[in-house]
Amino acid sequence: MTSPAAPCEPVVQYALCVPASDQGPRDVARRERLDRIRVAATELLLEKDFTSITTRDIARRAGVAEATLFRYIKGKQELLTMVYADHLDAQLSVVEEEDARIVARQAGLPPSMDAVLERIFHIYQRRCAFYQASPHNASLYLRQGFDVDPDVSARPVSQGDRTIRLVVSILGEGQRAGVLDPAVDAALVAQNLHGTYMHEIDRTPVRGFEPSTLWDRLRPRLEVQLVPLGRRTSSGTPAP
Repeated sequence: MTSPAAPCEPVVQYALCVPASDQGPRDVARRERLDRIRVAATELLLEKDFTSITTRDIARRAGVAEATLFRYIKGKQELLTMVYADHLDAQLSVVEEEDARIVARQAGLPPSMDAVLERIFHIYQRRCAFYQASPHNASLYLRQGFDVDPDVSARPVSQGDRTIRLVVSILGEGQRAGVLDPAVDAALVAQNLHGTYMHEIDRTPVRGFEPSTLWDRLRPRLEVQLVPLGRRTSSGTPAP
């Protein structure tokens, strides 16, 4: 589970972190303008592809001058990160909470490969939904994770690592419960699963696939990597 947010955590990455009691009128006005910019960017990214949005569009929607907009952001690319990084962080927190509820529901049942699959599949169904809400823009954000500039790639990379860590923990629990082969490197498996997710997103527009079918295409690719890792009984049949 994620740790509680710091008391002075900014609303977005670029906000000033000033305790409410210490904020003067200028600090309050600055935060309100930044919030309006963030809301405007969020709305426009849901309505249009990123490439068709201009800084003038965002400034007009936010009710600020274009010159004012550039006091808060370096450029349009920064708005993509502002919106999608925060959204994915929030979604990953929900995923972790939902996984904890799945674990509670499975408590008392015999350990099984199906239980492991249910948890991992749920994670990637949610990750698919993140992409499907705005395929073009979400894929642009996720691709930032491959940028050599750490200022660009830091947040998507950390979010990928966060998903991978959760999957590693699930695989490790399966190994300790005796339903997964203990000799398998759980970290490598988790990396491969996440790489498959990213590959399926990349090939969606290239192959002309509908974004709505992403999970239908991803699930069998995850399953074919996971099912063979199940422990087998002395007769050679898969363990439950």
